[in-house]
Amino acid sequence: MDASAIIMMVLFLLVIWGGLVASIVHYAGHPDDPDGSTATPAREL
Repeated sequence: MDASAIIMMVLFLLVIWGGLVASIVHYAGHPDDPDGSTATPAREL
């Protein structure tokens, strides 16, 4: 593998794992309700 392939691999690995970490941090700060209800009810169309 040449240098550009390794750089792209590292970049995309950081994007994937960074998105996973960001989603875990967001979920930790905004957990779902334990009773399963949603915060805003669905609108009727």
